[in-house]
Amino acid sequence: DEVQSNIEELYAEKAEIYAALTESNTLYTRDDNFDQMFRWMKYNAEWLMQNVPEFGSGLTAGSPDYPWWFGTDNGYAVQGLLAAGMHTQALETIDLIFKLSQEANGNSGKIMHEASTNGVVFNPGNLNTTPKFISMLWKAYAWTGKQRLLDKYYEAIKASVKWIEAQDKDGNGYPDGAGMMEIHGLDSEMIDVVAYQYEMYLAAANFAKVKNDKVLAGEYEAKAAILKSKINSDWWVADYNSYADFRSTQPEAVQLLKDAIIRADSIDKPWSAEELRLSLAQLESQNLIGTAPYVVHHNWIVNTPMEVGAAAPDKAQLALKTAEKYQNRFGMFVTGIDRDEQQEKASKWKSFSYVGAVMTLPTGVQAIAEANYGNPDRALAYLKMLENSFSYALPGSMYEVSPDFGMMTQAWNIYAVAVPVVEHFFGIQPRAWKNEIVIKPNLPLEWRDVSLQKIKVGNNRLDLSAKRIGNSLEFNVSQSQNWNLIFEFPNAKKIIHNGRVVQGKSLAIYGRVHKVKVEM
Repeated sequence: DEVQSNIEELYAEKAEIYAALTESNTLYTRDDNFDQMFRWMKYNAEWLMQNVPEFGSGLTAGSPDYPWWFGTDNGYAVQGLLAAGMHTQALETIDLIFKLSQEANGNSGKIMHEASTNGVVFNPGNLNTTPKFISMLWKAYAWTGKQRLLDKYYEAIKASVKWIEAQDKDGNGYPDGAGMMEIHGLDSEMIDVVAYQYEMYLAAANFAKVKNDKVLAGEYEAKAAILKSKINSDWWVADYNSYADFRSTQPEAVQLLKDAIIRADSIDKPWSAEELRLSLAQLESQNLIGTAPYVVHHNWIVNTPMEVGAAAPDKAQLALKTAEKYQNRFGMFVTGIDRDEQQEKASKWKSFSYVGAVMTLPTGVQAIAEANYGNPDRALAYLKMLENSFSYALPGSMYEVSPDFGMMTQAWNIYAVAVPVVEHFFGIQPRAWKNEIVIKPNLPLEWRDVSLQKIKVGNNRLDLSAKRIGNSLEFNVSQSQNWNLIFEFPNAKKIIHNGRVVQGKSLAIYGRVHKVKVEM
C-alpha cells in the first residue's frame, strides 16, 4: 500500500541516489566495457546496503544467499566503497560492524565475522577479521578525515592489537587458527592472518601518530618491521617460489598432503595428484623438528604478502609469476588444486565447492599485488578478467564465482575493482585529516587518455586526467578546495608544472588548477 501510494516520490528518491553514484568518482578510460564495470560496482554495492532500524545500516555480503553483515567481507568491501566515493555507506557499515562486535565480544577488540540482520552473531570472528578491520579503519580516516573515527575507535584499535597478539599460543609471534581459508584438520598459522597483522600494525601506528602517541607509534612500527622480516624468512618456500599457505608440524603437513592427493584424485586431476605426491615424498624423506612453512593447496592467500606490501621485491616478482599458473580467463583460482576450465564450468551445475572455484576477491587481491610491485599492465589484465564475471542473471551484477555461480551480487567485488584503479593506477593516497592528497600515478601503458572525475576526499572534490604522449605523461588536475597536493614520480626524468621545470622527482603544489607534464 505504501509503495502504491508513494510510487513517484520513491522512484524520484531512488533515481537521485543512483545519479549521485554515477557522478561521483567517474572513470573514463575510453574502454566502455571497463568504465561500465567500474560504474556498476557502485550500483551493486548500493543494492547490498541493508537498513534495519534496531541495529543500523550496513553493507551486506551478497545476494541472494548472504543478505547478512560480515566483518571479514567488509574489511575489504568498505575500502572499495571509500575509493569509489561512497563514504556515507562506508561509515554506516563501520559503525554497524563495530556495534555488533561489541555486543558479541564485549570490549575485547575482537571483530565479529558474521551476523544476520536480526542481530544474531553466528561467528564471533576469524583471525583475519580483526586485523583487516583495523587497516580498513585507517583507510576510512584517511579518505574522510572524520575526527569521530579517531575519537570513537582509538581505544578499540589498541584492544584489537592486544587481542590478535594474544592468539599466539606457542609464543612464536604468529596467531594460531583459521583465517580466510579454513584448511580441514589444521588449526595452525595461516599466511593471510600474518600478512594482515603486519598491515594492522602499520594502521595502528598511523592512528597513534595522529594522536601524538609517539611511544606507541614506535612500538607498532617496530613490530611491523619485525613481522615483515619474518614473513620473508619464515614463510618463504624457495622450492615453490611462493609464500606458504600455512606453518605447521611435519606430521600435520604430511596428513594434509595425503588429504589433498585424495581430493585431486577424486576430481580426476592427475597432474595435481602427481605434483602433490612428489611433494609428499620429499617431505617424508626429511626429519623436521618444530613448525615449518608449507605450500600444499597453493590457496590464493599466499599472495596476501604482496597485497599488503610486506613481500621483499625480489620474492614478490617470483611469487607473482608463480601465481600466473593458477588462473584462467575468469581470474585467480581459490586453490591451486584445479586449474582447468572444464572443472570450473562443471562447478556451475554441481554443489558449490571451493576446489577450482574462480572467485572475484582473489583476482582483485592479485591485481592489487601486481600494482603494488610496479606491474600496472599485469594488474589491468586481472581486472579485465573480472569483466567475464558479469552476468545477465541480474542485469549489471558481477558474480562471486565465475562463471555465474555463488552470489549474483557480492560486496567485496568493489574492493577488487575500485582499490586498484583509484589508489594504484591513479595513485590517490588521501590524507583528508590534514587537507592533503598524495598522488603517485602508476598507469597501465594502454591507458593513453584517461580521467577520474569528482574524486571524493573529505569535503574536497578532485578531477585528475592524464594523456600519454610518447615517453611523457600530461596531467590536468583541479580541486574544489585549496588543499596541498603532492605528486610523486619515482621514474621522472623531468617535471614541468604550469610551464616551469621542477627539480627532483616530486612536486608539492597548492591551489585549484594545475598542469603537470612528466618526462619519463
